Amino acid sequence: MRTPARSTPSDAELNDAWNAALRGDREAFRAAVTPYLGELLRAARHEVPYRVALGDFEPNDPTAEELVGEVLIRAWPERHNRPPSVWLRVWLLTLLYRVAREVTRREARLRRMPTESLEDPVPPEPIYDDDEGFWEWYQPDEMTRWEDVVEAPTMTPEEEAGTDEELTRTLDPLSREVFLLCELHRVPLSEAALALGIGLDDAARLLEEARRHLGLGEDRNLI
Repeated sequence: MRTPARSTPSDAELNDAWNAALRGDREAFRAAVTPYLGELLRAARHEVPYRVALGDFEPNDPTAEELVGEVLIRAWPERHNRPPSVWLRVWLLTLLYRVAREVTRREARLRRMPTESLEDPVPPEPIYDDDEGFWEWYQPDEMTRWEDVVEAPTMTPEEEAGTDEELTRTLDPLSREVFLLCELHRVPLSEAALALGIGLDDAARLLEEARRHLGLGEDRNLI
């Protein structure tokens, strides 16, 4: 009797894939991150409307899929910086928040450019550690793009409007990230603190303040 094929890789297989990715295997990197693409897209569908509401992003520029693509592009050269004690899923989620902040700063610089003097020095070209790093960033059209790997949107605008993202728009940004990690993604507080680079006591205080600010009970789910 044949054993049914498993549709999802085991933790050991994902760990092996990540170790191979650390040695430079790009296909192994893809295999390691693929199980988390759905959750990354879910997080991006909260992050993009949030940034649009703040005026950081233009509507649909970037889209949630494009934001996830930027996260995955960034994750490859930064894969050695992932703390071993932080689950890959959580590291990718916190990287998404960081990339969103960096895109915000980039867009702000672009908006300021028309007012800057033409005599200002030209900014330096971006520095890549090798040619592969450049091509990973560039992704010409004939190559597979990360946006092609990420699943197409499945939520309708009405479903998006029905989420509780509106509740988080009045939170301090760091409080919001702690809150979303713990409430939306069910990340343990200790791991959320480690991934965000803050102390456990600070993370607990931020989460408590966020819950109190939003009038939520201790066991409240975000969605």
